Amino acid sequence: MPKPWIDIKSRSILEDALGYKFTNPDLLWQALTHPSAILENHPKAFTRDLRSLAFVGDSALSYAVARYLFLNGSDDVVTDRFKLHEGRQRAIKNCDLAKMAHEKLHLEEYLIRGNGHQDLNETLYSDCLEAILGAIALDCGSNQQEKLFQIETYLHQQAEQYLKQADLCKDRAQLFKQEPCG
Repeated sequence: MPKPWIDIKSRSILEDALGYKFTNPDLLWQALTHPSAILENHPKAFTRDLRSLAFVGDSALSYAVARYLFLNGSDDVVTDRFKLHEGRQRAIKNCDLAKMAHEKLHLEEYLIRGNGHQDLNETLYSDCLEAILGAIALDCGSNQQEKLFQIETYLHQQAEQYLKQADLCKDRAQLFKQEPCG
């Protein structure tokens, strides 16, 4: 007898948690479909997996954080391309995205995946969240600026933490010392 599929919750519950109702629900469906679900012919899998939407989401995140840093940073940060780049890199760490995906959105309850992926790792969580953000960016059409602001709010804490450090640190090496996740 075949092994039962991993149980998943309704996408409409996730839309409520996100605070966003998709006009094209197929985008969210794709964002929640892991490649293993397609390989194992999962009956709830979309025809394409989340990877292409994760690419779009990564770009949307980069833009949203860069915009936030530019609009909210001190002149010292805003006029230094290096500091803007480093701030963006520090605000968008996979471990932070994974933590948000797991602790705030509980994406493991929605991700359509094959039975070989019972346990989710940091990369899978962060890719799934990026795919969802990519789906939102593509779905919102002319309201894109409003939705990018929504993405900014997801990462507000990380960006603010960077800006506070930038104001306090004089030594560039100390400012850009990589902080461990956790």
